[in-house]
Amino acid sequence: MKKVIRNFFIAHLVIVLIMLAYFKELTLLSYINSSFLIGGTITFIGLVIFVFSTGFFDVFTVTMRKMLTPKRRMEDVMSMRTPSEIFSAPVSPFLGTGALILIVMGIGLVIYYF
Repeated sequence: MKKVIRNFFIAHLVIVLIMLAYFKELTLLSYINSSFLIGGTITFIGLVIFVFSTGFFDVFTVTMRKMLTPKRRMEDVMSMRTPSEIFSAPVSPFLGTGALILIVMGIGLVIYYF
């Protein structure tokens, strides 16, 4: 939980920097746009890591390696790691931070329209 809160504040620092650099103003609309970009990117990265770490692409990767490799190099292919072994990063900080940013962005969007 500490990582999520720390990443949340770091992401909001980046959001403010984007607001000042790109939009050149600190308004609610620029906050909504910036936080959507940052929150969506962090959530997307977390989902990609989650999909790779579950082993979803392991069968496809191993099959393609077997099909496209000559028989004399087959033992090299069998000793290669699968994508689920490579992507072993923790997913919860990414998903928690991204979801929290998107929730705050949604609250800002509700305030903006009402």
